[in-house]
Amino acid sequence: MDYLRTPDECFENLADYPFAANYADVSDQEGGTLRMAYVDEGPRNGQPVVMIHGNPTWSYMWRKLIPVLADAGYRAIAIDLIGMGRSDKPTKMHDYTIARHVEWVREALFEKLDLSNANMILHDWGGIIGLRALADHQNRVASIIMSNTGIPVRDPSEPITHMARSGTKMLRRFQLYIRFRKNWKHWKLLRRIVFADMPDGDVAGFAAPYPHKRYLIGNRQFTQMLPTRNDNPILEENWHAMQKLKGFERPFLNLFSDKDQVMPKGYETVRPAIPGTRDYEPVILKGGSHFLLEDIPEDYAEAALAFLNSIKGS
Repeated sequence: MDYLRTPDECFENLADYPFAANYADVSDQEGGTLRMAYVDEGPRNGQPVVMIHGNPTWSYMWRKLIPVLADAGYRAIAIDLIGMGRSDKPTKMHDYTIARHVEWVREALFEKLDLSNANMILHDWGGIIGLRALADHQNRVASIIMSNTGIPVRDPSEPITHMARSGTKMLRRFQLYIRFRKNWKHWKLLRRIVFADMPDGDVAGFAAPYPHKRYLIGNRQFTQMLPTRNDNPILEENWHAMQKLKGFERPFLNLFSDKDQVMPKGYETVRPAIPGTRDYEPVILKGGSHFLLEDIPEDYAEAALAFLNSIKGS
């Protein structure tokens, strides 16, 4: 599999992101390997807290949460999905599938880093990918925080009567737009979506991994994999993962924002199906867009840390 690797100098002097880069080699599933980047801060013997981003972000989105967790004694790990951030970037759209993302994350976390007793924090596509990656490793996971995401499913035993998935007209238009826009400067879209006045330095941080349009393939393909059709394979794959997650009994908090433009009710896809959610009513933070860590990072950190501390040792 051919890939690009963003030059290290692109990541120099990023605003609020002084973290060293770490790497794990994962199989490209075609006989080669890819390098997955991750931040690893805090005490190495601390309980892991793994943060998984979505699209079009990278581990930069966790820059204000990482030091809070590290200072509280947790081992704060924030990965860059393959194709994003400092991770290697395969060069063809068809190189990326959700099933491959799941396997890359699963291999990195549970084989290469060999994590156990890990707390997971999942946002956007990180929700689907993270939940599916841990479905077969539930004994390694201490808790889950899910934010502004969900896991849509389709029971494979039910026939498809309509190809277009209900309520996805806007997303289908978005897919078409990105399909032919090879120079999609998604950091500008992010700036428009958030409610906070993002400093130029923060916008530059989100743009840093993509010095040329050739590096944008992974971001663009995520938009094409959105489940706007009922024959999208991720819907059945998600359904099978959910059957396994129905046995997840450990603490599971939905930590959302009240003005999420993408998945405002995404917590309904896991509650009450996953038992771990039953003792934790969704916490809805005020004033946050879909990218709530840009709008209300202090409120988010406070709520996440309160949850993690409350279950420590349970």
